[in-house]
Amino acid sequence: MTSADLFNVALILRVYVKYLGEQVINTQYNLRMTQKKQIKKAFTLIELLVVISIITLLTGILLPALSSVREHARSTVCLANVRRLALAGVMYAQANGAFPPHRMKKRYFSDPYNFVNKYGRDRPRWQWFFDQGVGPVIDPSPWVKKKGDIFTDDDTLMMTNDYFICPSFRHYEYSVYDIRNGSYGYNYQYLGNARDRPDLGKYQNFPVRESAIRIPSATIIVGDGRGSYYPHGPHSYKLDPPKIALSTGAIYFGNWIQPTIEEQHCPAEARHNHKANVSFLDGHVKSMILEELGYVVDENGLVIANHPGGNNRLFTGTGQDDSCY
Repeated sequence: MTSADLFNVALILRVYVKYLGEQVINTQYNLRMTQKKQIKKAFTLIELLVVISIITLLTGILLPALSSVREHARSTVCLANVRRLALAGVMYAQANGAFPPHRMKKRYFSDPYNFVNKYGRDRPRWQWFFDQGVGPVIDPSPWVKKKGDIFTDDDTLMMTNDYFICPSFRHYEYSVYDIRNGSYGYNYQYLGNARDRPDLGKYQNFPVRESAIRIPSATIIVGDGRGSYYPHGPHSYKLDPPKIALSTGAIYFGNWIQPTIEEQHCPAEARHNHKANVSFLDGHVKSMILEELGYVVDENGLVIANHPGGNNRLFTGTGQDDSCY
């Protein structure tokens, strides 16, 4: 390397060292300025407490509103569900000449064998008959592998079809997927009560023809079911009217195995901001308080079973009350 080359290298190193020095100085300056800005922008303790108080206040105001919005959304989904189920039930009645039973244990009263539906379900409940445009309430494929296979309650009670599940239903004991004790009940006493009347040699009120329904727009078919206990209990797949429908042959309420009327009664459940969602045979849906549905409610908000002041007019199919006494 020549002396000229050495000179050039030294010159380059000098320039580079000078550049690095300027960068270090600039960095230190920027750091000091940033620290000063941060000090100037810092909150005092009082300012922080004021901000926290405002945030707490706003949270207290907004959370109930957000909860109400969420419940409104869930109720909207529920209304869509019961509307779709109403249409499916009407389609079944039109195709079969009668409304489905609350549960079909036998095709005819005198049959010696259990009824098995097209999906292989033994003694199916009403939900299985509401499959038009909806599909089966429970996917049968895990149990039905070939023709002739059947499955029962002992195999599963868990529904797999979201149309039959109310998003607002919550209970520590009963699953939202439980076909017997879950979301929706059926107006079985006036549309399809397939309980036995051995003394008469027939079902209590099945089959019920479409022609028996005079005012579809005033006849509930499906709604939020409570079951026989408060706030929720077993047999909620049945939707009992305010009073026993004695005129149709009914002799007890939904949870018939219980010894008293009060323990048997399975009314609507007001789970949507103190309202129950119901669908009618003409396809319209409505959120209604229990009193609007005809129930008599005590000072604690509990339904009084079979009260003389109750009114069955939204269940009967005629738009008129049933004396039931």
